[in-house]
Amino acid sequence: MTDETMTPELLPVEVSAELQAMLDRFPLPPGVMDADCNQEEIAQALNTTVNTVAKWIRHDQMPVAQAGGNGRAYVLRLSHCWAWRKAREADVDLRNRHNRDQVAALQASFLGLTIDDPQANMTPQQRRDAAQADIAWSKASHMRRQLVPLGDVVDLLESLFRIVREGVEALPDRLERELGLRPEQVAAVVRFGDDVLQSMTARIEEAELSERDVPDVEVQRQWVI
Repeated sequence: MTDETMTPELLPVEVSAELQAMLDRFPLPPGVMDADCNQEEIAQALNTTVNTVAKWIRHDQMPVAQAGGNGRAYVLRLSHCWAWRKAREADVDLRNRHNRDQVAALQASFLGLTIDDPQANMTPQQRRDAAQADIAWSKASHMRRQLVPLGDVVDLLESLFRIVREGVEALPDRLERELGLRPEQVAAVVRFGDDVLQSMTARIEEAELSERDVPDVEVQRQWVI
């Protein structure tokens, strides 16, 4: 065995369960062998500065194979520092994603949207642009007679309901005059008419859309198919 094939012996180090979990999750890349390094070498390996490594050791519990002080240099295990740094970055990424998702969820709640709604992750400008595009499409469809202004539909339905209501309410007297109905028969017609009108009223109230919101833009007119 030549010197080139031999590797230095590593210091005996006690590995905590927490550090072992980091090592299992973030092993050294393939082809990289473990080593006991000084602070300058670890700074180069992690693409940072010696001052940053020193701060991590003092304040952030970066793992050390041998503590320094009193003229003795720190010894840092390459695999330990690599796994610690990668775990730290993963925690930061997880926290950032969580915060971003919660901010998006809160913004969506302000707009009456759910987080899976495509508009929930839009910026205010993007939502305005989308709403303006929707309005432009609606106006173009109206010009092609595919859509009818909501107000026109409401006016038509109200006039039809008025005709039905007036006709049903006048029906008992008309049938009494033209068919000679007896009082009990007239009363039955009144009950039937009231039932019809009440059923129509209940159905209209059941189908009423009381919460229709379009965020960020002022919609001048509403349209229905």
